[in-house]
Amino acid sequence: MKLHNGKIRVVLVPEIGGSITECSVNRAGQWIPIMRSAVDPLRRSSDASSFVLIPYSNRLGDGRFQFEGNDYQLRDAEKHAIHGDVRDRPWSVLDQTNEKTVLGFHSEDFKDINFPFPFSAELTYALEDFKFSSHIKVTNIGNTSMPVGCGFHPYFNRTLPGSHGEVELQLTVDGVYPGETPLPTGPAVPIHLDQDFSTQRPLDAVLDHCFAGWNRSALIDWPGSGIKARIFADPGMEHVILYSPKGESFFALEPVTNANDGFNLFAQGDLSCGVVVLQPGEILESGFGMALEI
Repeated sequence: MKLHNGKIRVVLVPEIGGSITECSVNRAGQWIPIMRSAVDPLRRSSDASSFVLIPYSNRLGDGRFQFEGNDYQLRDAEKHAIHGDVRDRPWSVLDQTNEKTVLGFHSEDFKDINFPFPFSAELTYALEDFKFSSHIKVTNIGNTSMPVGCGFHPYFNRTLPGSHGEVELQLTVDGVYPGETPLPTGPAVPIHLDQDFSTQRPLDAVLDHCFAGWNRSALIDWPGSGIKARIFADPGMEHVILYSPKGESFFALEPVTNANDGFNLFAQGDLSCGVVVLQPGEILESGFGMALEI
């Protein structure tokens, strides 16, 4: 499935979590991949260009959490129940045009859903000129309150045709969640110098951190390429994860609503961790996008 307006081209795979397998921009007739190219054929979202995180972002420690006095144990505890439970499942196509796709998901369609609260979700991708936007709606379709979060996991290329040196990044945050692993040991604390990108600079550090107090704006600049991506996010996405692994040709900048292990932070009294409690019928919605400059 393809979105195409002559300026941006996005290829989707609804049957694997609504994941993206290509996001490219047209410059003088040449299609330049902004996000990393997916494995072909795609069999799991981890090999995609981007995927969505629902009904929570990142990890839940040992797949376990507490909510309103009850204990819940999810599967995949050894992997900390990572990235929600929609990213490798099929989504339905609700609407499709050249420049917009709407996908739908219903947790009760899956007997093996790895989440104790029923929910539905809607995912919209849209193009407008040189802008690509993504939007999530998550609805509590159960009879009790439920904790929820959501987010996006795009992988961006470190280099583009004509670029030189390290890709450069600018984003402003208030704090970072502490710990030697992606699981935080407590609420956010002040950032370290090597985590400070408030002034645009090369992304030359090895990072895998969740940041708090994000101003929902970022700039990615590939020096020498003549291409920049201005990232924007909707209210509610005041957390962002920056994953910059050593020796890889990509990095991830992930706009998310909740902190890593957010349900457990919330249970411990950290009300700033971004977890939202939905009553029956209530909806969490947020999104992110990027405006490309060429």
